[in-house]
Amino acid sequence: MLASPWRARRRGSCLEASPRAGRSCARLAGVAFALALAVSPGVAFAQAEALLDEGKSLMKKGKVAEACPKLEESYRLSPRSATLLALAMCHEKQGKVATAWSEYIDLGAAARKEGNKRLEADAKARGAKLELSLPRLTLSVPRAAAIEGLEVMLDGAPVDGALWGQARPIDPGQHKVSASAPGRKPWEKSVSIKRGERKTVAVPALAKDASAAAQPAPAAEAPAPAAAAPVAAAPEKGSAGSGDGAAEPGKGAAAPGKGAAGAGRGAAAPEKGAVAAAPGKGAAGPGKGAAGPGKAAAGPETDAPPAAPPAAEEQEPSSGSSPRHTGSFVIQAGVAGGALIGLMDSGSFGDLSAYSYSYNIPEGELIAPCDDEVCHASFGPAIGPFAGGEAFIGFALSEDLHLGARVWGGYRFGGGYLVVGGPSVSMRFGRVWLGLSGLVGPVGQEAKVTGIKGEIPSEVVHLNYGRSEVAVNAREGSLPESALVETLAFGGSVDVSLVLADLPSAGWTSGALLLSVSPTIMKGLDGWVFAAPASLGYRFY
Repeated sequence: MLASPWRARRRGSCLEASPRAGRSCARLAGVAFALALAVSPGVAFAQAEALLDEGKSLMKKGKVAEACPKLEESYRLSPRSATLLALAMCHEKQGKVATAWSEYIDLGAAARKEGNKRLEADAKARGAKLELSLPRLTLSVPRAAAIEGLEVMLDGAPVDGALWGQARPIDPGQHKVSASAPGRKPWEKSVSIKRGERKTVAVPALAKDASAAAQPAPAAEAPAPAAAAPVAAAPEKGSAGSGDGAAEPGKGAAAPGKGAAGAGRGAAAPEKGAVAAAPGKGAAGPGKGAAGPGKAAAGPETDAPPAAPPAAEEQEPSSGSSPRHTGSFVIQAGVAGGALIGLMDSGSFGDLSAYSYSYNIPEGELIAPCDDEVCHASFGPAIGPFAGGEAFIGFALSEDLHLGARVWGGYRFGGGYLVVGGPSVSMRFGRVWLGLSGLVGPVGQEAKVTGIKGEIPSEVVHLNYGRSEVAVNAREGSLPESALVETLAFGGSVDVSLVLADLPSAGWTSGALLLSVSPTIMKGLDGWVFAAPASLGYRFY
């Protein structure tokens, strides 16, 4: 007879045991909880290490599709820089360049906090290398489409309105763009983007959904008098058992957006008395109508909610909803340098009246004085470096087509200059801009003077052995060693620009850093001019 109660206590819980046994159970539970807290980080770390080793092994075997999920789980269990580096490398090998680029940026920040300068520099270098090949997708929302309640989603994730119209890095492959709004038919489009490619997807104005507009708001069910009648409360526990009969205070009516009290519960009353809905907790929440299936009906004093308001008309879009390339002005400025080659074989170096030349006439030999009309100097080729600047001012006809004017020029070391400009057009192909420019302007170069020649009148050319000009009799040492020769030149250039960094934003600084080369050929009034400038500039668009 004595053993039976003891066995009952051993089989029961700590709460059913004696007070002394209950205190022992509480101590054991506390110790177990502390041990769990102490052991769990070690277990997670061991699991992370095992997953990291397994992921690296799979990467070495070329099984990146299997390796990346294991590295992701390892980093989730134990976020460390070494794991993040392996994960970024895995995503890079997998072709997810935008994901890897973002992880390299996070890795650089983490390494900077840790004081690991070597890892920080490595992460920056890897990220900069990937940035050149990032695909970028622009989600354009025109004014006509930017209505109230519009939600734009990329691969199922919502895109904030502040990011509309901005080029965002994205992994290569197939993506889905969708849009929805109250009272409008949903829209979606699939887009495929390649490595280094830029694309724009314009969200159209969503068509009105006639079926949604015609559907009336659901009305609340008619109250059931019997269920809504006040229920007398028992002195202590009420008519039903605890938790199943009368509801506790604050649990009578349904929460906002739900029906009346849940299934299996009766009507509630303050202090367990008659039914009375709590303030702000009526029968049904806004836009929800009657109680859901399996829930009790609302009381007689609860009114049906008002019908949902009609879909809002089109509103003004946000400031970033328009495409930022098309229809905007484009300005580029930069520094330039390169080589300048002049093959101008004739010109003037100043006053030639101190020189004279002779030629045959019917009466004998004529000694004629020189001037700029009949005499000119001859020059040798001039080759030298130059430094200066370049600029482009134009208009974006489209995101990939800019039309405007280009000018560039500079000082030639050793003497000389070049200032040319003219109409220009640029087209983009991925990360490369190709352009053509027509150029005109003055060119001057310091070149070696090889001699002076005088012109023979055409009527006596036959008396001078058919020559149209003759060398000027210059005293030895009287000619300058070199002189500045100038000419007006016409020609053009082919412009090739590589996008080093694309920096889109909603502000005026939106643009790209470009490295450009512009092979140029021009014909002067007396000779040719060749140039090979390279420039580093920023194009604002």
